[in-house]
Amino acid sequence: MKSKTDGDLSLDSYWKKHCISIAKDRHWAIQTGDQYSFETCATLRQYDDYIRKVAGCLDMPIAEITPANILRAVSDVAKMYQYQEATVKTIISSLRDVFSYAATCGHAYNILPKSYAGDKPTNLTTLMVQRILVPAAANAELKGLSDSCPRALTLGQQGRLALYAAEHVLEDGRFSGILISLYTGMRPAECRGLRWNDFRSFPDHPGRHYLKIDEILNDKLEYSKQVKTKNALRCVPVHIEIESALQKRREFVQQSMGANKDIGELPIVCSENDFKNPCRGPDYSNFAFKLLKEFGVSSEQLGFFLLDEPDNFTPSDSHPPMRILRRNFATVIQACTDMSLEEKEYIFGHRISGKDGAKKRIEYNRNMDRLWRIAQKLDKAPFCKKLYELHFPQIIVGDSSVTQEGRGQGMIRIPWESAVYGQKLHLHFEGGPNTSVSVSTPNAVRPFGGLPVEVKMADAPISWGDPLPPINAEAMHWEAVRKVRYLKKTDK
Repeated sequence: MKSKTDGDLSLDSYWKKHCISIAKDRHWAIQTGDQYSFETCATLRQYDDYIRKVAGCLDMPIAEITPANILRAVSDVAKMYQYQEATVKTIISSLRDVFSYAATCGHAYNILPKSYAGDKPTNLTTLMVQRILVPAAANAELKGLSDSCPRALTLGQQGRLALYAAEHVLEDGRFSGILISLYTGMRPAECRGLRWNDFRSFPDHPGRHYLKIDEILNDKLEYSKQVKTKNALRCVPVHIEIESALQKRREFVQQSMGANKDIGELPIVCSENDFKNPCRGPDYSNFAFKLLKEFGVSSEQLGFFLLDEPDNFTPSDSHPPMRILRRNFATVIQACTDMSLEEKEYIFGHRISGKDGAKKRIEYNRNMDRLWRIAQKLDKAPFCKKLYELHFPQIIVGDSSVTQEGRGQGMIRIPWESAVYGQKLHLHFEGGPNTSVSVSTPNAVRPFGGLPVEVKMADAPISWGDPLPPINAEAMHWEAVRKVRYLKKTDK
């Protein structure tokens, strides 16, 4: 599938086509009537000269231009024409207006946002000018920002974002993408390349799903098997918190398209409810950009990711919201799960360490039992308290024994009659190395006659070379998540 849009135009061609509209949109001149032209708008004539010079150094579609490309192009132009600081600032300002307009129209990424650290409009421009004219000083300042800038979401931002996206998943297909990006750390091209055929049930657990990644969607809306690396070919479990939201979205798409319609080839991530057409990269990233700003992610965080950019990044990979969501997932699985290094590398789409890494990756892709074990470990990390509590394992105790597969936090419901008559409850836990268990009652049972509780923990081997049990990050994380307030988007 190939679709030509304005995002495929070069910067020069895009400017030629939209310069009048950009001038009007950005209010570059005050004049009688609604007609802008080179003859009547001095700003337009000046910016035209600068933008055409920069465009001459950028032979690529506007949707594929990154901040690193802009820095190199403006630097080349500044050296060629010996521009001073004031002129370089003007050039960056003019380019910002172009990309702001393109982002609003869904043609390109918002790679030069107006606000940055502390919402000071000139801060990003100043740093870019320094990197062009005085690179050493700029890199030192950027390093200082790097040391203090958060690379992930707060627990509050994470929880509220997840809850909001889950509640609005039927309104816009991009919310499905936000949930997938937040809970899997997928690269944006991988996420946008998902189709409903890739949302697959575990063979032995039909109510649970995983996402199969074997192709991407590039910025030209072409599905491609050319993933970033061979390590990107993987299956990623769907976290228990977003199972119902994605299933609800799939059912909604099916009902909307018709009961007899095969929706397997339709994209999971689409703009609003345009079910047949996948979402373009700029459209998805700009949507996430606005959403994160609404949930209190600072301009400093977003701006830092714009400038701290490897040269080999694509525009979608380098766009701040995508890098924040991917880093956030990496933080969660590192700090709040007991996944092995090998499992983390597989899920994240990185090379598996060791000489047998490639062989192990194939085994993970084929062995659903291995993937299910990863799913269980991932489920134990709560992202959003309100969504997590909906899926607490709930055991209703009767006269017979009940077995429940563990998943982090759980709840045991005791019939009123058992409490009244003082029946004894036996809890038997089996765990692996360094497993810890805590039991608490949410309310008093004494008024009902008392309920004796007997807890036994089966012996578990302690791994060699590990004299002390590790910190129970799961429990600590849950206690932290429980304190999150769900009042409004911008509460930090």
